[in-house]
Amino acid sequence: MRNKRPAFLSISTKLILLIVIGIILLATSLVIISAALVNKLLSQGAVTQMNLFCEERADDLDTELLRIEDAVGALSRWTANKVPDVSSITEDEQLRDSIVRDADDLIRFMTADNEFIQGAYIHYTLDITGATDREEGVYYTRGEDGQFGIIPFTQIEIEQDPVAEDWYYGPIRNGKAMWTKPYFDGSVGEYLISYVQPIFIDDTPVAIIGIDINFSRLLEWVDTLKYEESGYMYLKEADGSAHYHIDDLGSGDLHNDNEDMLIEHVELMNKEKTGDSLIRYYYHGADRVMAFVTLRNGMKFVLCDGYDSIFTERTNAIILMSSVSVGIAIVFAIVAAVMASRITNPLLKLTSAATEISKGEYDVILPPEKNNEVGELSRSFRLAIDKIRARENDNKALLDAQNRRIEMTTETLNKQNSDLVALKNLAYVDSLTGVKNKTAYDDTTGYINEQIRSGTAEFAVLMCDLNYLKLINDNFGHKAGDLALKRAAKILCMTFPMSSVFRIGGDEFVVILTGVEYSRLDEHVATLKDLLDKERQSTDDLDKRVSISVGSAVFERGTDHTYQNVFDRADQLMYEEKLRIHAHDGRSSALRGRRDHNI
Repeated sequence: MRNKRPAFLSISTKLILLIVIGIILLATSLVIISAALVNKLLSQGAVTQMNLFCEERADDLDTELLRIEDAVGALSRWTANKVPDVSSITEDEQLRDSIVRDADDLIRFMTADNEFIQGAYIHYTLDITGATDREEGVYYTRGEDGQFGIIPFTQIEIEQDPVAEDWYYGPIRNGKAMWTKPYFDGSVGEYLISYVQPIFIDDTPVAIIGIDINFSRLLEWVDTLKYEESGYMYLKEADGSAHYHIDDLGSGDLHNDNEDMLIEHVELMNKEKTGDSLIRYYYHGADRVMAFVTLRNGMKFVLCDGYDSIFTERTNAIILMSSVSVGIAIVFAIVAAVMASRITNPLLKLTSAATEISKGEYDVILPPEKNNEVGELSRSFRLAIDKIRARENDNKALLDAQNRRIEMTTETLNKQNSDLVALKNLAYVDSLTGVKNKTAYDDTTGYINEQIRSGTAEFAVLMCDLNYLKLINDNFGHKAGDLALKRAAKILCMTFPMSSVFRIGGDEFVVILTGVEYSRLDEHVATLKDLLDKERQSTDDLDKRVSISVGSAVFERGTDHTYQNVFDRADQLMYEEKLRIHAHDGRSSALRGRRDHNI
């Protein structure tokens, strides 16, 4: 007869007690872990979303600022190429006026489509003109109808302008292009920020070129940007000395960083952006957070919202998760207790059967003996788990090896791609003159032929041939010939700064004109010929001057079916001019009966 076990030592009691304690511990752990994970995930999600929104809006604004920088840079390069030297631009009023007139179309083209632009200007410096009552430049500003008009502005007015420090003296002292801080311009009655670039020739400031942004209109756009239900955006100085809101602009009492009591992530105030964190602060007793990104002009683009508004979803999720976890734990504890009592009797029977098997009544392999059946089951589970873990380790090792092979293959492909790009870039440049080479020319003409077939082509071709290269090489050496080729390329690039210049043969160059320079082809060709006439008149020594034969042709839709048709006309006109030049120079016999461009 078996002895009765105490109730607290029975399998049923132990199992029920074990399950209930496990459920309680599991529920407690689940609540703690869930709260921690939800807090981390939702907090980081809110932070990431807020920073991403701020960065996306900042990218939109930076795009507009970059367009303005590119426009000023292009206009500055164009103007610099037009200025021969300090002495000429100082003494020749007509030259100064001519450059300003020629810049009219370019300024209007670069500024017309940007609604934030208030004005654009080119002014010669007082170093060049002195403080006169003459207009030495041009100042365009946008009127109420949205169209650009010219405001008269003399050199004396520069000295008298109360904001000249912002748009004139400051950039010249800076010595390079710069963005100004916001300032009020009484001549247009608007708050502006300007991107200004001074032009220097031999360390002398010659001219100053700038584009003005209507700061009020910019703040109005910023004010329309809303985040969630209560978030808003504004601009501020990089050092926090002024916060700009459209309603406060011009009040004379702008908010600054000193009014914000910082709580968390104070170190981020001096960074370029908040990145993956938020700055927490108190403003007038309100608990708030901010994200910011530094713009191209140095100002910070700031997004603000209430702390509770940002993390409301996190708080609600933690409360809900905790409530659900506790409720599930209670239900599982009750169900476990009921199920344990139902499983106990089958377990006792199974233990009895296992004991019979261990006595050798069945030809089976038995596990080591334990005091109760739970130990037997635990061992079985342990063995199964060991096998599964071993299999997972094998699979993980195979996967890691495969990933390493993929990474090595990826690195090899990336390096090959980089090498191919570098080789392609080198293959497009003529090593002697620095202009594009025959390979680039062939690719470009292929693209133009595609445009001709699609009906979108609009271009002109300038065929240029360096005269007397063979004579220079024979009489003065190939080094002199190389210098002549380089000088010819420089003249073409200076005359056509916005077009593609190619060297397609020993002394042959081609300029393909599109865009602004195409629309003013005759003016640019006339400028080139003026430069070549000055070269011709400068000296009779072939090794000290450059002589170029030029022929130009314009694509005629309906007549020209390929690029070669236009090129052939330009080449024929070039050859005819070569005959005239050689005849003028007394060398026509060298060309009689032949077309050798090397002569």
